[in-house]
Amino acid sequence: MPYEELEISTASPVLSWANHSLGSEETKMAKNVASLPFVFKHVALMPDVHLGKGALVGSVIATKEAIIPAAVGVDIGCFVGETLIPLVDGKSYEIRDLAEQNQEFIVYACTPTGRIMAATATAKLTRKNASLLKLILDNGEEIISTPDHQFMLRDGSYEEAQNLHPQTSLMPFYSKIDKDGYTLIAQPYSGRWQKAHWIIARSGLLGKIPKFDDQKTVIHHRNFNESDNRPENLEFMGNRDHSAYHRSIVERNQYWQSPEFEQKRIAALANKAKTSEGYKYYADRGTVNILNYMQQQPEHFKQAVAGNGVRGKQYLVAYNQSEKGRNKSKEIANRHYTCEICGAEVKTPIGLHNHRRKEHQCNHKVVAVIPLDYTQDVYCLTVPGYNNFALQAGVFVHNCGMAAIKTPFQGEQLEGKLKKIRLDIEAAIPTGFNENKEVEKSVTNWQNWREFKDLHPGVQNLQEKAMRQMGSLGGGNHFVEVCLDTENQVWLMLHSGSRNIGNMLAQSHISTAKELAKMAGNKLPDPDLAYFVANTREFKSYWHDLQWAQEYARFNRDVMMVRFKRIIEKHLAGGKATKPLLEVNCHHNYAEKELHFGEEVYVTRKGAVRAQTEDYGIIPGSMGAKSFIVKGKGCANSFCSCSHGAGRLLSRNKAKNVYTLDDLIEQTKGVECRKDTGVLDEIPGAYKPIEQVMANQADLVEVVATLKQVVCVKG
Repeated sequence: MPYEELEISTASPVLSWANHSLGSEETKMAKNVASLPFVFKHVALMPDVHLGKGALVGSVIATKEAIIPAAVGVDIGCFVGETLIPLVDGKSYEIRDLAEQNQEFIVYACTPTGRIMAATATAKLTRKNASLLKLILDNGEEIISTPDHQFMLRDGSYEEAQNLHPQTSLMPFYSKIDKDGYTLIAQPYSGRWQKAHWIIARSGLLGKIPKFDDQKTVIHHRNFNESDNRPENLEFMGNRDHSAYHRSIVERNQYWQSPEFEQKRIAALANKAKTSEGYKYYADRGTVNILNYMQQQPEHFKQAVAGNGVRGKQYLVAYNQSEKGRNKSKEIANRHYTCEICGAEVKTPIGLHNHRRKEHQCNHKVVAVIPLDYTQDVYCLTVPGYNNFALQAGVFVHNCGMAAIKTPFQGEQLEGKLKKIRLDIEAAIPTGFNENKEVEKSVTNWQNWREFKDLHPGVQNLQEKAMRQMGSLGGGNHFVEVCLDTENQVWLMLHSGSRNIGNMLAQSHISTAKELAKMAGNKLPDPDLAYFVANTREFKSYWHDLQWAQEYARFNRDVMMVRFKRIIEKHLAGGKATKPLLEVNCHHNYAEKELHFGEEVYVTRKGAVRAQTEDYGIIPGSMGAKSFIVKGKGCANSFCSCSHGAGRLLSRNKAKNVYTLDDLIEQTKGVECRKDTGVLDEIPGAYKPIEQVMANQADLVEVVATLKQVVCVKG
């Protein structure tokens, strides 16, 4: 059996993956938690379990109708099963059907700057009998979701459905089929239409885009269905090779070139020309072709009209001065184009573009938000790297630690540069109690600052400090690392949290919970296990602040990772931006509402990472040991969780008493890092052997990549 049940007498069992006996204080702490009346099923202890505050670090606690404020968390919003998700194959599928298929597929996702990309995704049932609301958009579409699902706003930030208001601008998803059958996607950042197959290519799903000698690179659809943009259906070709290939197919099919077929084709074109729409189409096409010809081949045009009694520019002047020419110029100048968002008629394509930007910001707006009086099972997608996906209704929504990215660089490129890289990281990312000297624009523009006034009164004087700390690492076991995997590929990894503001929020709510317990006369085995009961005012306030702090922590990591990646690109790519080969972002010390054993429960992971089937996760060792990128196996008894690291063997004070500076230097050989008494408490010997920790959770995760750090920055 991969785990053992502790021999303690409590209301709920305790299952341990530690593979060793717990100390007396650890056993007492586990027993205290398992004795609480609202604990669901059992308490799960991960392999890195060790003493914490109230609850063991490395414990996973599922609860019913109550939550212990021991972690920072964010709920996962979801959609009813009938919600349509557009995939790159040109079709839309119900999210319930995608979940039942239990396999990866490719969706459209959006960057914070409004650029639509393609990304792999998976779908899951996330809650049963969830509360719902209906969102009505200005395009007439209706979306039914949980009140807490986050929708992407036009500026790239997110807002929960229940907090949206009429006229709120959302990030739009427009698609259409052009006259040749190709799928077009409107890019929000520019308002321009882009062919979907090139979005697939630019997202890196077809590999490197090749060049063909003296030819333009085009993309061929293998099954001749121009709207099917699955990567396996797309192939790069040179434009002349592509044309020759299509001609060869026509030549092999006698029917396509038969007189009967040609007669039918000409008759169909003639019938189309007789209609008002067809006449306008051919007239416009002829005018556009002539104008393009005049602009692209002016010398040839002059020669072509040389026998007409006028030359070059004189011909154009004569034409424009004729009655027919003036009428045509007037018709073009007064031609109107329909805005697909509001239906307005606007002159000229430039006018239409400006209209979209001014009136709509190229977006969809909320018309109404309506609570519903029934419940339903709901589903959501996981989209690594983007954390959002497009709905058929025409908007993008959020899907629901540590962060790591796999770069395109090789280890050889780091030679002779490690110390410079470390110094640049330390200069760009404040550590310990240090803060940013200047607050960058991306930080001040973070939309969640507007909610600061709604946070716990105990932190209302900390907004300026929270701004200055955004993009800083902190101290303790937080780190920034450059790593190499077993194939010598360079990885970037960091570990940080919600900084001082997150800690102060937690302390404020813990104090509130303790006061409530005292007033109610609740006798708890440990005062730090004070809890909030679901649906109370205090619970709602705490849950709101948890979500805010979790978003702060995520954005803090994003800000640091941008700086970190820029430093590596400066040293290894001459400052040229590169696209990560894989991105992983996972939380620990947080709570979520999840479905386990057929029931909806609050899951608090204190020093643990979610490891549902196919979830990517990060399990770092100490600053001189290996780290691991993993995929979850969805173990039910662990509440789909795994460890968040090696776990401490020695307290910080004990580590400083046991080890010397010479020990630190010896145990961090080969790692470019600080080697002074300020980080002695983080010496590798103070942590459990990571290999044993990984062996103890082989039933919880599978290893995707094994990493060894070559640069480590700590506070």
